[in-house]
Formats: sequence, structure tokens, C-alpha cells
Amino acid sequence: MEVGEDGCPKLRRGVAPNRRIAIEDEQMRHGRKSRSQRFDGYKRHVLKDLDLGMVRAVGITRANLPEACVTESLAQDLEFQQVTLEELHIDRAYLTSHWVKQRTPELKIICKSWRVRNGKYFDKTAFNLDWSNHLIRCPNGISIPFVEGKTVRFQEQECQACPLHSQSTASPKSRTISIHPDESLLQELRQRQTTASGRQKLRERVSVEHTLAHIGQWQGKQARYLGIRKNLFDLRRMAVVHNLHILAQLFRQHQLISA
Repeated sequence: MEVGEDGCPKLRRGVAPNRRIAIEDEQMRHGRKSRSQRFDGYKRHVLKDLDLGMVRAVGITRANLPEACVTESLAQDLEFQQVTLEELHIDRAYLTSHWVKQRTPELKIICKSWRVRNGKYFDKTAFNLDWSNHLIRCPNGISIPFVEGKTVRFQEQECQACPLHSQSTASPKSRTISIHPDESLLQELRQRQTTASGRQKLRERVSVEHTLAHIGQWQGKQARYLGIRKNLFDLRRMAVVHNLHILAQLFRQHQLISA
């Protein structure tokens, strides 16, 4: 904080992490949708029941916080409603959430996978992962052990003698592969995208974006209140309005069927 030429307090310019950006609202922050798209304020989070079409839980976080940090508060709302998740359709930003990290075998994660690229060389999908024996096999049939969360390096002598070396890496030595800590899930997501039924399953989440857009139209582009608590109350109020619209549609459909 500093005093301007007019004698009024103003925020000092800078790029300090988590810095306060408004005098009136101490909780709002700078945020990014992409490298070029920036915004100030808060992020809305909506958890929607895809079967009923109604919003089950909502959350508000500072704009500079990752999306995954809201899931624990959403889980508390679900616990209060005695709702158990069986299938979770999420944006990739939520892949680091506690729901994914602490998931049970009964919970199915539906999410669009990250694209795997490696320029003109073999990407990770060209290497076969044997989960039973924890072995990774290269396109030339050489297998070595791997550990999730670690980087594996094929032996230099075998790589240099390999007829596919020029297609595998630009390194004169050997090829390395980074194994994600949750590589098994990422592989499952990539495989699902290769099937028509899997791609159809991914499209079910589009209705969540529609719900966010509707709520955004009702709320407006700017937060109505100062601070997280009041803006969370406003978001919950809009979620109730959305659910009333859904109930009205279901009631009309029931009347038509009864008639």
C-alpha cells in the first residue's frame, strides 16, 4: 500500500504472489483462463447432478487458486445431502482434486485427457505399459521396470543400436519417459477417447457448462458483493433459482404425460 500524489491510498504495482489487488475487497485476486485471458475477482464452481439436471453444490474461490482446491467444501455439501458419487465428470483442472487422488475403485472418473505430443518422435502412447509386472516396452520390444511418478531411461547401448532410434529421440544417448504419479488414470482417459461410446460419455459434461453460463447470465459478469462469504451466498441463491427452473420443467413434462 502506498499514498498517491492526491493523498489517497492506493495499491503498489507489482507481481508479488497472492498480492491484494483491491482496497475495498481484500479477498479478490488476479486470475487467468489462459496466457492471454485474465480476470480479477473469484471463480465459480458448480457440481451438477447429470441425471436430475439440478445443482447439488457450489463453491467460490479466489481467482488465483487452482480449481481443485474447492472440492473438499463441495464434498461437505454432498455429505450433508447424503449423496455418494459413483461417476464424476470433471474438467481437467480438477484432476488434482482430493476426489481423484483419494478415489475408491467404485468411483469412475470421466474427463478429457491431456494431448500427448512429442514432435516428430514416438510419443508416450507408442510405449506399452504392463501394469501387472510394472514394465514399460518400447516400440522395438525392449522392456524395463517403471515406477509411477518417476522417469525411466532406456539403456544407452540398446538405444544406440536400435533401428528405431532416429524415430524415438533426438538424444544421441537414450530415450527417457516420464511416468505420471497417476499414469494409470491418464491412460484410462486416453483409451476412453478412442471409442465412440467414450466420446459420447465425455459430451455429457457439456450441460454443466450450460448451467454455468445460465447462472453467469443471472449473476452478471461482476461479483455483486465484497468477500467470499457473501458471493458464495449469492451463488447458492442462483443455484436454487436454477433448480426451481428444472423442477418447473419436470412438472410440465409430468403434466403432459399424465394428460
